[in-house]
Amino acid sequence: MQNVGLVFGGKSAEHEISIISARNIDPILKQIPMNVVRIYLNRRGAFFLIESRDFPGAEDLEKLNELSESSDATAAVKSGALLGHPLSLHPGSFNPVRKTENGEAVDIDIFFPIVHGTGGEDGILQGLFHTLDRPFVGCDVFASSLGMDKSAMKIHLKEAGIPSARHMTFFDHQRSSIDFEEVKSKLGLPVFLKPARQGSSVGVSRATDQSSFQAACDMAFRFDNCILVEEQIQGKEIECAVLGNEIPRASIIGQILPKDGFYSYESKYIDADGAKLLIPADISAEESARVQKLALETYVTLSCEGLARVDCFLTEKGEIYINEINTLPGFTNISMYPTLWEKTGLGRPDLLKALLDLALQRKKRQDALETRH
Repeated sequence: MQNVGLVFGGKSAEHEISIISARNIDPILKQIPMNVVRIYLNRRGAFFLIESRDFPGAEDLEKLNELSESSDATAAVKSGALLGHPLSLHPGSFNPVRKTENGEAVDIDIFFPIVHGTGGEDGILQGLFHTLDRPFVGCDVFASSLGMDKSAMKIHLKEAGIPSARHMTFFDHQRSSIDFEEVKSKLGLPVFLKPARQGSSVGVSRATDQSSFQAACDMAFRFDNCILVEEQIQGKEIECAVLGNEIPRASIIGQILPKDGFYSYESKYIDADGAKLLIPADISAEESARVQKLALETYVTLSCEGLARVDCFLTEKGEIYINEINTLPGFTNISMYPTLWEKTGLGRPDLLKALLDLALQRKKRQDALETRH
């Protein structure tokens, strides 16, 4: 039985969503069956091995967030005050993951990261797995980084001829010189403002006038030093799940029906009535096929592997615009990515098994490359 390192938590604003995703994935991996090694990444960036029989509660995990020094954590573990063992990482070693207090090796054959947001799905964690020489589920470093940075993603899509909403990019040092009238002239109103490198609609606001625009700027800059201002695309919010490496496949299409104008963080995770998910989407077979085709083109253009969810807008004229790509979508009970595959005929155990197999296939392909000239 293989040892799967289920990595969750992280330093981003999506910390809690990551924990919920991991709590859902944990029992399914055991069904496959796999030996699940739970690795919690606290808000300070420290790694902890969770050896409790049941998945830890929020209170226990919060205790680990209060620790920054490994010596403090080690003392707390020895006293029985904590359920997590601090971990140290040793790139280049035969056993690269070890308990800090005694150097005991933690056997991990493959990593399954479900750390959403910055520091988790932006290439940083993926690069770490490479240094540890272990396969991992999901997109590689480049695709993860590109998918997380909405501004860079849009530039890449434009070069490939893939349509997305018009936008303007601003950095924190430009904040005082952002001209609302210029934005209004170029993009019209209303506009959406969002952090360039956040997910789950964190920090996203809709602006209809100068006052709400300023408030939206302040909100977006709370979560990133770079923000996007996008034109509003009137149309249906459409999502497609993609799975695969060299030859990916697309799920049936889902549709988001938000209650309050757009699919906010609250609509996704807090307000149970914040949005309705419609699967299959209320679109024609021809439109579904075009969405699937464009989703696959986007996936390949951005060098994605493993999995991604592609979010689109479908206008009344039948035009499709890519909104964004999520290279590490959520796995909560209501998350679109696993739900779309369930409705397509691929249940969650088979989906997770496929993701693990894809990770192993990529590692085998990469290991076959020559490293000496």
